[in-house]
Amino acid sequence: MLVRTRIRDRHELRRGPRTLMPDRSVRGDATEAARSVLRHVIDQHGPVALLLSSGATAPICLRARDFRPDEGDVLVTRLPWHTEFWMSGDNYARYARDHLTIDVGPNPGDAEPGTSLETAEGHRFVLRVRPLDADEAAAAAAAPPPRTGADRLR
Repeated sequence: MLVRTRIRDRHELRRGPRTLMPDRSVRGDATEAARSVLRHVIDQHGPVALLLSSGATAPICLRARDFRPDEGDVLVTRLPWHTEFWMSGDNYARYARDHLTIDVGPNPGDAEPGTSLETAEGHRFVLRVRPLDADEAAAAAAAPPPRTGADRLR
């Protein structure tokens, strides 16, 4: 008996079903609003990276060419358009059991100009945190260890 399956797009015939990109994890994502702002920032400045530095509560957006992770920084996930979301090792430990969503809100005006690329447009990336559900926790536990800044130095 012949079983037919629906092909999502013409390229799936060659590459097989879609899977998560390397370094894309169940631990991080971005809202549609954040994706829209991220796309606009990339159109204005080229490839970018997000960093939640030690002690920070909101990620900063930097040009990818200007960003060099410290040895202890951890790659949480890759967002759309190959945007890497990094955080300090102590933040990674603090959020070890959480799902992190990058969202966007209005820039409260307290960010120094030029600190984060999206602030020039009147926006500010913010971090939304919720506990991992059981399936996400199992997937995170089964995943290989995340990349760190030390891996990039090798």
